[in-house]
Amino acid sequence: MSLIPSALARVLVLGVAALALVACGDDDEAGSAATPSASPERVSVVATTMQLQDFARQVGGDRVEVTGILGPDNEPHEYEPTPSDAEALADADVVLENGANLDEWLDDLLANAGSKAKRVTAVDGIELLPTEEEGFPGDPHVWHDPDNAKRMVDNIATGLSAANSEGRTTFVRNATAYKAKLDGMAKQIRATFAPIPADRRNLITTHDAFGYFVRASDLNQVGTVLPSVSTDSEPSGRQVRELVEAIRAQDVKAIFTEEAVDASLEKQIADEAGAEVSTSLYADVLGEPGSEGETYIDAELANAKAMAAAWAGS
Repeated sequence: MSLIPSALARVLVLGVAALALVACGDDDEAGSAATPSASPERVSVVATTMQLQDFARQVGGDRVEVTGILGPDNEPHEYEPTPSDAEALADADVVLENGANLDEWLDDLLANAGSKAKRVTAVDGIELLPTEEEGFPGDPHVWHDPDNAKRMVDNIATGLSAANSEGRTTFVRNATAYKAKLDGMAKQIRATFAPIPADRRNLITTHDAFGYFVRASDLNQVGTVLPSVSTDSEPSGRQVRELVEAIRAQDVKAIFTEEAVDASLEKQIADEAGAEVSTSLYADVLGEPGSEGETYIDAELANAKAMAAAWAGS
């Protein structure tokens, strides 16, 4: 019998084995290449106000995990921190505060939590409108001016980058894209008010929270029910009478209430002055998930829409 077929068979077997080894090697290499790199560790962010919470998510994207302290039912001026707030701060990498004493309770909360988080003050570099109210360096409601909101976004991007340099490019890119959306929001607000004659743009709100919005949108602030930048004060009888007289003298048709604030006093003044109580505005808080004021941009547009609707019907 010839040995050639047997030798040939051995060669073929060895060749197949070699090919199998090569194939296994290719599979290993392909598998290694297909394995995704580990996702970057997310930055733990605690933000006081709902506006800051939204800004942080817009800037941080999937590189941050944001925990909020204030919710739709919490007034920042009157907020009393909870043990869960201290727990969140103890584990945070970054803490975002509004500043200008809007969230002045944060100092004690941070001390009690023993937090070593990087603290970022969103109003840094923003010129505050003056106020005579004791305890405030100026009006803290800066976000109601779109240009101020953009500065707050930049401050947040800088703070996040300092805490997580690997994410700097992402934070800056996201901040730039979001500021373009804020410019679009400002344009929409101007368009909303354009049909309303200047002498009808008379604003009365619960407290002095819309000074920046008034300035940015060319409105007339007739007065406020609570004569302060906070909601923890009550007007005197004289102040109520003066407000009623101003409403009558300027033929103001609507008093705007505010989310998270009891509106009973506004209703009493409206009844006395012959005005209507209009839709609640988003002053210090945003809306519930799914509401028209769920995000900062949604809330500002909803405010402009509510004002314009009331004035157009006056």
